[in-house]
Amino acid sequence: MLELNHAESLFNSLYGNINGYDISNAARRKTSLDTSRFLYGEIPFQTWKEIVELAKPKKDGVFFDLGSGTGRILMASHLLFNFKKLIGVELLEGLHEKAVEVKKNFDKTIKPQIADHISGQEFQLINGDIFQTDLREADFIFMNHPFKDGEIFLDLEAKFLKELKKGTKIVTIIRALRNPSFTKLCSQTYKFSWGDSTAHFFEV
Repeated sequence: MLELNHAESLFNSLYGNINGYDISNAARRKTSLDTSRFLYGEIPFQTWKEIVELAKPKKDGVFFDLGSGTGRILMASHLLFNFKKLIGVELLEGLHEKAVEVKKNFDKTIKPQIADHISGQEFQLINGDIFQTDLREADFIFMNHPFKDGEIFLDLEAKFLKELKKGTKIVTIIRALRNPSFTKLCSQTYKFSWGDSTAHFFEV
């Protein structure tokens, strides 16, 4: 785990010139998929640190970012926290490709300098549908800007209840889980790229 200012400096060197909104819009134009149900937004580095610290996920656990975009949250987590494995799942090919590009840049230019701090962490990027992704190994799940369609979100809740083990932590932004089988831990308002919104913290 790196010191905060050092980690943020490295993060900014990777993402400072990347406009995720432009990449997302371009990816939507290229795909044949219906993207009207998807939203895009970015989380400041410090905000993500505060969210994870409040969530208190299992140390050396497996972290999934569902809808991982350009990989910002995964990379921040890679630099800041001691997860055993980080897995990002992104449906839009253009966003996924940018995440892969950033990871390759990181591996080439930054990882050799900080290898002692992040040794043993597995980093995986999946270009696919979260409904087709096996989540059984997850200890901590994050989902930014869940689906506009409430019915689809209920389908995701059902998947969580079917696959996730007891004790798995889940954080969602804006839309909260509704099924009473999830234990609500707390809610907290944070600053995001689009303004203030609420993060909801749950446990299976």
